[in-house]
Amino acid sequence: MSEVRQRKTAASAAVAQAPKYALPARPPKRPTRSAHWGISIVLLAFLVLYAKRNGLTKSQAPWTADGGDKPLPAWYAVCSREGKKVYTVPVEGGVGAVQCIVVEGKRVRETGSLQAVRRAYGEKGSSSTPVPKSAPEAVRKTSGIRIVYLPPGHSLTPGFTDAHAHPLEYGASRHLQLLGSGSVGEVVRRTEAYVQSRGRASFDDQNWVVGQAWDQELWPGKDYATANDLDTPALQGLHIVLHRTDLHAAWVSPAVLEAIGPIPQEDIEGGQVIRDSEGRPTGVFLDNAIREYVGRVMPPMTDTQREANLEVAMRDALSLGLTGIHDAGLVPDDLAFFRRMAEEDKLRLRFYTMLLCPEPRDVYCGDQVERVTGLQDGRWTLQSVKLFGDGALGSRGAALLEDYSDAEGWRGFLLTQDHVWAPLIKKYYDEGWQVNVHCIGDKANHVVLDAIEAAIGHDKEAGRARRLRIEHAQIFTQDDIKRAAALGVIGSYQPTHATSDMWYAESRLGPDRIKGAYAWRSYLDSGGRIALGSDFPVESPDPLKGFYAAVTRRAEDGTSPHGSGGWYPNEKLTRVEALRGFTADAAFAAFSEDTGSLTKGMRFDAVLWDDDLMEVEEDEMLRTKVRATILDGRIVYGEWAV
Repeated sequence: MSEVRQRKTAASAAVAQAPKYALPARPPKRPTRSAHWGISIVLLAFLVLYAKRNGLTKSQAPWTADGGDKPLPAWYAVCSREGKKVYTVPVEGGVGAVQCIVVEGKRVRETGSLQAVRRAYGEKGSSSTPVPKSAPEAVRKTSGIRIVYLPPGHSLTPGFTDAHAHPLEYGASRHLQLLGSGSVGEVVRRTEAYVQSRGRASFDDQNWVVGQAWDQELWPGKDYATANDLDTPALQGLHIVLHRTDLHAAWVSPAVLEAIGPIPQEDIEGGQVIRDSEGRPTGVFLDNAIREYVGRVMPPMTDTQREANLEVAMRDALSLGLTGIHDAGLVPDDLAFFRRMAEEDKLRLRFYTMLLCPEPRDVYCGDQVERVTGLQDGRWTLQSVKLFGDGALGSRGAALLEDYSDAEGWRGFLLTQDHVWAPLIKKYYDEGWQVNVHCIGDKANHVVLDAIEAAIGHDKEAGRARRLRIEHAQIFTQDDIKRAAALGVIGSYQPTHATSDMWYAESRLGPDRIKGAYAWRSYLDSGGRIALGSDFPVESPDPLKGFYAAVTRRAEDGTSPHGSGGWYPNEKLTRVEALRGFTADAAFAAFSEDTGSLTKGMRFDAVLWDDDLMEVEEDEMLRTKVRATILDGRIVYGEWAV
């Protein structure tokens, strides 16, 4: 196990340093991609020669993003010469592989074969395919429809949606990134280097040093660090807050402890202050204790900082093929910022936002904000609320029904007391909010399911229509898996959580409880519906990493505690299920009825991939690249050489 952990740690560190989440280079095991490149070069040479001979060179120039301002033609078709390489992902199921789709403006108008498109619309520039009189007038005026062909070896899917993420926190986390740090000393060295690069004088009472993604499970001894570890000559006197990878633990410097002042000996409900043998706070806070103590002294984020952080998140998301993000919790001040961004037409992809109540969070706050549907032509929606059931498994804050297997006498904690849940969820339900609850441990899931079942009452169909969600849904009893599915609760899963946690999860839970953990296949087999995401910045925002984790249950280097077959491989998803989880099913979970699919009437949000996600070998899956991202019929990232 230790050898496997060392390989995983080294791989994580390498990935953390690579730009845009690129994988470390390794030679391909088959010639497919090389062959595609060779074919592409030959075809490109042929097309260039053909274009020059026929005076078409100018019209064959690549379409590029150019800030998203260069639209594709008003009417066009996207086709593959290699067969059915356009995956439409119909709402009713499957992947709907077709050869062509026809697009008008922002929406898909038709799907079918290349010959069917030519018969119905003609082909611009081809004398052998005349334009029928039944073709739309706009197509007749241009002497046929423009057919855009996929490059050899490429495929097209709907744009991916991350069903659980934190874009503002992601932008902030890019400043001081601690992912893969193998020791306390490495975290300290990275922090010192960051301060030195920015200049110590730039950090004052309103500009603290904030970092994210340390994980004590990767350190020798696996013990928490202390405030004194951050008291080096280069860092002394600075206000430093370093968040654990799951954001459920914060490690602070002596200056922050001093700013907090005296801390009561008794822990608050749903939180913990880590203390030394004499009862003194060491500088690590868990869950509600972070908000109660650290949050109260940290300077608030400004709109200037919010906009800079959001821009980083949008840039990276589009480059990775994301056209939608479910933002898993924003307080009213952040919501006001997002509304302004939408009204100023600055949102470059679709955001489905969940309301996060300011303190206290166990009191209804749905009357403090106005629900919003589809602002900026569908770019921003607010109609759901995010509640917190418990903490995280890695920090042992997840609420379990029985003791942790590796910590006798400890069961974690609920962030809101048991008796509060039923009336709280009932109030949101009755007022029309979609309720999305963070639940990791089996106790949190059980208590929240009790509350959801009580809120729905006897009208089960109405309950299913409300599309209530459990965010993470990480550890269930076998009975609660079946109960959640029967209630129509959507399991909002993050596949890379399983491949990050698999190195220690069974030691926390034991061999029996682990069977109900990260149990995606069991949830589907019980009749449930899922949506997939990443929880970035806790994990990488790259949806291909989630896709890969879902279908292999292996780390990026191909390893798992159970070998190359994957960790508990009986819980793997098929590629079809994984693709749907990031597209049509994620759209369903957000009531986004006209996205997530490339079928008739849907928005043309799409990704051009340089390989076929449904056929590429598993060991090459993560080498697949996004060539272009399209939103509402406009290229918003990359280029499409046609």
